[in-house]
Amino acid sequence: MNLLLFNDGAPLAGGAGVSGPNSQHNATQLHPPSRHNAPAGTSHVAADRIAGKSPGLRGRVLDFIVARGSYGATDDEGEAALGIKPQSYTPRRGELVKLGRVMDSGRRRMTESGCPAAVWVATPSGAAQFLLSASSAVGGAV
Repeated sequence: MNLLLFNDGAPLAGGAGVSGPNSQHNATQLHPPSRHNAPAGTSHVAADRIAGKSPGLRGRVLDFIVARGSYGATDDEGEAALGIKPQSYTPRRGELVKLGRVMDSGRRRMTESGCPAAVWVATPSGAAQFLLSASSAVGGAV
């Protein structure tokens, strides 16, 4: 069976432009956080409100995906494990894709609602960034 025919449940890589250093995970900061096509006054307000929290949330999402190794994680799995709402989790994962820290494995797993979803895995640079962050958190070096 070709799962690509049933790929409508797989998330799209969203995100914003890349433009400068970021203190979290020594990545590149995204300005502004992801915004999607929505009625006026909704996505922009939400993006502005989460702007200060985005680096921390992005770090949590990256840490989770890296910890899953080659098994990876769907957005549904990450949202449940981290207790982050889809409206916050999926844009942060999309930003990690734009930053080159996470990529679509090409595999699909079923969500709780029975829809196929992309399985995301850390890229080598995402895994390396995780190791650097973990090392600096305990005062060591890698």
